[in-house]
Amino acid sequence: MFIDHIGLLFFPEEEIWRIIWRIAFPLFAWWIVRWYRFTRNKRNYAKRIFILAIISQIPIFLLFWNQIFNICFTLLFWLFSLEIIQTQKLKIYLKFIFIWFLLYLSEYLKFDYSIYGILTIILLYIFWQQKKSIIYFTILTLLFYNIDYKNLEFVYNYQIYAIFAIFLLYFTSLQKYDFKLNFYFKYLFYPVHLSILYLILQF
Repeated sequence: MFIDHIGLLFFPEEEIWRIIWRIAFPLFAWWIVRWYRFTRNKRNYAKRIFILAIISQIPIFLLFWNQIFNICFTLLFWLFSLEIIQTQKLKIYLKFIFIWFLLYLSEYLKFDYSIYGILTIILLYIFWQQKKSIIYFTILTLLFYNIDYKNLEFVYNYQIYAIFAIFLLYFTSLQKYDFKLNFYFKYLFYPVHLSILYLILQF
């Protein structure tokens, strides 16, 4: 993510900076799903993400003129979506309606990765550790980024490199690693690195 922001702000014509994050995002999503499946503190996590989303929106506003809402809002909507999926109190058609509304709202408000980001994490949650998720994620990526629906043809978009991340997950030992980070570093890195990049731009 840090590399992606450096490329976006300082080297917009060099594609490699943007490609690295496209490969990293599905891995990021997978570890979020892994955390969610094994934690008992989902409510506290949601509170921390909400606070982080509010704080992070300040440097996002300064860097991108408030054209988007940061990725933490996308994560919140994903958490809401999973809670809707898991609840026993709603009928299936109501679950679809509520989740569709969250997806629509994320796109309308211009959340970072919006519908694609939320569906990626839901997909990895439902098909946890199943290799067929490679097929579904490939289809999802192609539908969102690599098809020109007006001309009905394939178009190049560097988001397609995200597919390689899923192969890394299921055909290497990457899943076995347990990356433990300092609590404060883990939560403060996002808003702090954005703030530092903004200051660099000013000077």
